[in-house]
Amino acid sequence: MSSRAPSLVVVAVLGLAACPRSDSSVQVNLGAAADAGVVDSELGRLRAQATSVSNDTRDWSRAVDAALWNHWTSGAPIDWTTLNTKRDALLTTERLSMLRRALERGADDELALEHLSVFLEAEAVSRSATAEADAVATLLSTSTFTFDGKDVRWADLNRLLATEKSALKRKALWTASLPAAEKLDAALAARDAKRAEALLAAEQLLFQRGDATGDARLVGLLAPKTLLAFEAEQRDVEPEAMRQVAEGVLALTSEAWRLTLERLNQADTKLPMATLTRADLPRLMRGSAEADLAFGKKELAPRAIATLGALGLYGKKGLTLDLSEAVKKNPLPLTVTPGGPADVRTSFRPLGGLRDQQLLLSELGIALALQHVTAGRFEYERLGDSALAQATGELFATLPGDAEWLEAQGVPEAARPIVIDAWQVQRLFQARRAAAAFLVRLDCIERNDAQSRSRAAAIFTRALGVLHTEADMARMRFDSDDGLRSATTIRSMLMAEHLRGELNRSAGGPWFRSAGAGKDLVELWSTGSSVPLETRVTRLGAALTSFWQRSIEVTRVGLPVDGGVVIAPFPQPKGPVEPPVWTARPWPHARIGPRGAIDAGPPPETRWMPKPWPTGGKRIAPEDAGVSASP
Repeated sequence: MSSRAPSLVVVAVLGLAACPRSDSSVQVNLGAAADAGVVDSELGRLRAQATSVSNDTRDWSRAVDAALWNHWTSGAPIDWTTLNTKRDALLTTERLSMLRRALERGADDELALEHLSVFLEAEAVSRSATAEADAVATLLSTSTFTFDGKDVRWADLNRLLATEKSALKRKALWTASLPAAEKLDAALAARDAKRAEALLAAEQLLFQRGDATGDARLVGLLAPKTLLAFEAEQRDVEPEAMRQVAEGVLALTSEAWRLTLERLNQADTKLPMATLTRADLPRLMRGSAEADLAFGKKELAPRAIATLGALGLYGKKGLTLDLSEAVKKNPLPLTVTPGGPADVRTSFRPLGGLRDQQLLLSELGIALALQHVTAGRFEYERLGDSALAQATGELFATLPGDAEWLEAQGVPEAARPIVIDAWQVQRLFQARRAAAAFLVRLDCIERNDAQSRSRAAAIFTRALGVLHTEADMARMRFDSDDGLRSATTIRSMLMAEHLRGELNRSAGGPWFRSAGAGKDLVELWSTGSSVPLETRVTRLGAALTSFWQRSIEVTRVGLPVDGGVVIAPFPQPKGPVEPPVWTARPWPHARIGPRGAIDAGPPPETRWMPKPWPTGGKRIAPEDAGVSASP
């Protein structure tokens, strides 16, 4: 009962005692007071229960991160039995139903409850398909196919295609792999079907258990939904609106990609463009050996550390960077938060090369975003939409495409255009592949007929510029999307480019040299997932234009080749350049609630705008920093 209820009851009782005659208005007041007390009591109970689930989820998540860190850096085994027991205690129908009820009743911060509820439902759905997911993992690691009388590991296919000079052998190798691809596709389909079945059953049960409030704001969130809709909810995107953005990526970069592909083909495979197939793609995209030479193994970490030092973001407590080369250490990058923002750890095993430099910079960008969340709730630190941290990672990963950054890091002048060109090729490929993956996920994955493979082949052919046949679409699920990760990839790439422009304008020069830009980023990171990325930065339509304009900017560098001829991915622009006509339709938001519709734009006080901080900062050596940086 609320603090006001006792006074109302006392007044009502005194009124009844003073007058023996029944008074309907007094009875109404008494009933309202009692009802208010019941409501307040229920809200308090729901709030306490939701807080308990939040704390348990936080503790379990951090325990997983701690175990994963030990396993990743030293090969220590993970006690999944104990961790899964703790997880299963969180995923009871009673707890999930309670969170739904708490959300309906507004018992706590609506967005935080939503993050927590969606996360735990996703864990429950994944748990239901454990056997199917294990089958997929087994196939990925053990599948083989026969080629030239020998067993070939599925995991080696791309490497072999990239190193094979003969187009005929590449085609034969690819064709030989398709039966294995069919088995993998079937396993992926079975996993997704199990997830969809489990989601529908859980959603229907929880929806029936909840109180239907009739509140229009919550109907879309709480009603049963498809697996695609649920994945979109996790990624904080509206599928049809995101379709516009994916189509925009393909439209605005189509000519750039055509010319890039022609140049790559001329330099290596030397086939008629019309005859290029999916089997040739790994060879075309294998990267530049000349660009890799500019990023020696021993230079990767010092360059990243120097960059963070200039931004004023290196040397603070709470960030561990493990660069050791232990034999049992996993070479893939990893960032975890076993102690929340106060204990963020990044593991990286440097190997050398342009891609490795980008991976290290990207992982550090993500780590910094997680370290600087001050929203004060676990839900905003680690749950909800991850696009802000991913966009920061993409922002830092764009640095090797900046001539001034390369100069600052001592990359020889002759190598800079080669590095920028290699970076731009990979950037265009990544953006167009993500756009294709998203469109295939929307239009094809949930349809099991021949038309879906035909449609998928057409999408990939358009996006990647080489022929994809229906037979190639035996790899449709493997080559497309899992959990709509492509949506986050697209958003983060576009937003990173917009952020880069804003930070440069704020700093009055290259953002990576400005301590002020570092402060702007800290301010941006502070909200975590409590505010949508589009609300904090800009709409995706504007970010898409920024992405395209950077592509034009990069072409001004050019790539010198034999004979003094300059070849660039795009025609050299003359004078001011305007983007091709492409207008995004209104941008509806997937959620209804405190965040509102993105197209309307956020209130002025919530939009992040960089402040005119003075430039500054200096290079620092690893030994001068307070961060654990294992040599």
